[in-house]
Amino acid sequence: MNRFCARLLIVLLAGVLQFHQLGRDIRFHPDEASFMTYARNAAVNGDWLLPGALDKPPLSIYLGAISMVATGLVADDKGVLRLDPLAGEFAARLPNVIMAILLVALMMRLSRSVFSDEAAALAAGLLTALSPYVLAFGATAFTDLGLLFFSTLAWYWLECQGYRKAGLALGLAFWCKQQALLLLPLVLLLLWTNAARRAATIRLAQPLALLALLLFVWDAARPATSVFLLGSVNNLPAQWIADPAEWPGRLLEWARLGIWLLGPPVVTLSLIGLAVLSRFARGAAPRRTSHSQVYLLYVIAYVALHTLLAFNQYDRYLLPLLPPMILVVSSHLPALPRGRLWKSLSLSLAIALVLAALWSLGNGLPIGGDRGRHDGIEDLARYLNSKPVATVIYDPWLGWELGYYLGQWHDKRRVHYPTAETLAEGALALDEIGDRYLVALVDHGHEDWIAALKTAGFVLSLDYEQNRYIVYRISRPG
Repeated sequence: MNRFCARLLIVLLAGVLQFHQLGRDIRFHPDEASFMTYARNAAVNGDWLLPGALDKPPLSIYLGAISMVATGLVADDKGVLRLDPLAGEFAARLPNVIMAILLVALMMRLSRSVFSDEAAALAAGLLTALSPYVLAFGATAFTDLGLLFFSTLAWYWLECQGYRKAGLALGLAFWCKQQALLLLPLVLLLLWTNAARRAATIRLAQPLALLALLLFVWDAARPATSVFLLGSVNNLPAQWIADPAEWPGRLLEWARLGIWLLGPPVVTLSLIGLAVLSRFARGAAPRRTSHSQVYLLYVIAYVALHTLLAFNQYDRYLLPLLPPMILVVSSHLPALPRGRLWKSLSLSLAIALVLAALWSLGNGLPIGGDRGRHDGIEDLARYLNSKPVATVIYDPWLGWELGYYLGQWHDKRRVHYPTAETLAEGALALDEIGDRYLVALVDHGHEDWIAALKTAGFVLSLDYEQNRYIVYRISRPG
């Protein structure tokens, strides 16, 4: 009963923290706005095949769309379905919040299955609940949290010898994000380092292959370019191997981001130090040591791959390292010398971890989603929506973000030109009598755009300035 209560308290703590994050007044990151625009199209317009330039598999987007239908979608007096952009934020982030809470319970079950140690399981759950990465990416609409949850679920079923279930979960991870491919080496290591599991490879591969086939069928049925083709164009580097001169800087950048995996930097370093100390203080069981070696090998290989290859250095790309890192650290903490002070030290460590997490939330995490960069974009959208029907809005920089907050049924003509010269040429070619508007950013140089329009004979006047957004009214002379 005590074990059950301890696990329940950790899950409840995770729930409180996740719903606190969900309640923050923070706007979408550009990638969130992109994915959830597709989700809104499905929820409001019924575009469930997600037509358009999508470069991700659909599962996370479908979960967001279903949540929108369940929690945010309303019909007006004419029966037209509408979704308030801020209500859409809540609905879009809710599935990841639920998965983040379930991940905490799952990590405790996984640790218990691997190490047969209740103290290690409780430590794994607490570290997961308080991880800045789980706190930062739980209440978001990124596809990475779905990838993390289903890949961890696959790992759990693999350890429980539920091989077909493991293949099914790994297939669902692919349905969230193509980067699930990077989890296959860990799965193969876990299979082939255990002679009893090798014969189960086929059982795991069957549902995985079926879900992969269904994903390709879904992709072929879409009235748009393949998500895999666009994903390779948008995400794979033109030069696969990064310049060797950049390797030290890239490694330092990954270290700067990874130092927040288990807590604030001092907490992450302290936990790793305690784990190392426990390893040499009493030694570790052969089973515990062999598993830790596999996990550490995967972590090292993952970081080396992302250092040597010219992948983008996004903080969320480190999420797959969270479960192996937590398992390694949590499995060695209970191996510290036990005595009369053990319970007091454990309780003190747990309280310190909670306080560190609260401090991190209070001071703002340097990882995660938008982190306030697009604060006020909803006011900008409201201002633009107040303009006459079919008003032309030139939008060189905001893209998906502005499109989402303008709403599903906005009646403006939003136009994108990649350069100042093409904007001026397009503006001249458009036979438009009414005023037009150029949306610019305070912290993004736009003087060339203003100069190009003035050179073309247009008259510009500042019409809106709030937060980091500026809007210029564009009028024809005379």
